[in-house]
Amino acid sequence: FGVHLIPGFVLWKFCQWHMDDRRMLLQQLRGFRMDMAECEVESDRDFIEGKLKTWFGGVEEFELVVRNEVAEIAAQQLEDGGPIPWSMLFTASLPHIFMFGFVVVDAVTRADWPVAAHVALTGIGISCFTDAIAVGAGLRLADRI
Repeated sequence: FGVHLIPGFVLWKFCQWHMDDRRMLLQQLRGFRMDMAECEVESDRDFIEGKLKTWFGGVEEFELVVRNEVAEIAAQQLEDGGPIPWSMLFTASLPHIFMFGFVVVDAVTRADWPVAAHVALTGIGISCFTDAIAVGAGLRLADRI
């Protein structure tokens, strides 16, 4: 946890922005209104509204789909994925994985099996659990403050 404390102060604002963006996404989906959408070329609006009428039965029906179904799917995916996707956590943990991997390889080449085992277990613990807990806790805390 202490390894993450100093960089955590630097990254705190980014954590808050990330969590604000997640919250704003859901608010925008739940409050979606077609008349608030901006079009670069106003004739595009007529084209889009015609397609929405063909596909959904009208603009109002499309708005209901976005506000209810799309917002629910997005909320579920955000909840299931946690504050940050596992693939990003894995990528962020690569320096730990490589560092511990090199130490384990060195211990194995010296036939120092107890050190290799301890470093391997510690590396797995830090890479798989401590990083995820620290990032998850930091993001959840940033969401509340």
